[in-house]
Amino acid sequence: MKILVFVFVLVLTGVVVAEEASYTSMDRWAYQSSGTIEYAPLIPETDAINTYTDLATFEAANPGLTHEDYSSTLVPASSVLSDAGSLDYNTNNLLFALHTIVDGISLWEQSGNDMVVLTPPFAGVTSVSVGPNSFGDNAVYNFTLPTMAFGCFIVMPNGGALVNIEVFGASGSLGTTSTTGATGDGAFWGVSCYDENITKIEFNCPGGDGELFANVQFGLPTALQRSTWGELKTCF
Repeated sequence: MKILVFVFVLVLTGVVVAEEASYTSMDRWAYQSSGTIEYAPLIPETDAINTYTDLATFEAANPGLTHEDYSSTLVPASSVLSDAGSLDYNTNNLLFALHTIVDGISLWEQSGNDMVVLTPPFAGVTSVSVGPNSFGDNAVYNFTLPTMAFGCFIVMPNGGALVNIEVFGASGSLGTTSTTGATGDGAFWGVSCYDENITKIEFNCPGGDGELFANVQFGLPTALQRSTWGELKTCF
């Protein structure tokens, strides 16, 4: 009986360790991704959104966006550090000083309260990369200024993995899609919606591989800002 209890405790301990896997509790070599599990990618459910996997194509279609590369971080080079709270214009903690992140965008996580910053070359990242500290937590970008386009590099130091994405506007879900993150520079992903403002984007990595974000841009494309609503149909 004692042996069975001991084994049960070991199993529970293993589950707890897996759930607490994070960038600050272990490095990328200690974490083993569930790479053998395959997940079916999501298909865009509406025609309201346009998605991109090439930066040049995205920027050509959506010029003049606001950029945020998170280079104002207080975290020193080749380091990892986490702290509670969302990452936005009002952040004032160990990661960013007050008003050093551009206004209009906020990065949060759906189930936790701990955001992380990795600075190059820690874990192989080439740009400052930010996101949920816990690998299993899902990231959420919220927008407080008019936004019809958003682009970012999805960085996954634990190895490239599938990320499911849902885009929301005031009317509700605008569509779902999937992409694959990458190590190092990350993999570019972008979205645009010219019918209404994007208010929120949710990112979910089914394998719990820890999605991070770098070199973000968002807002209203220049063509939209300079056009009247009656001319929008001829702008694109």
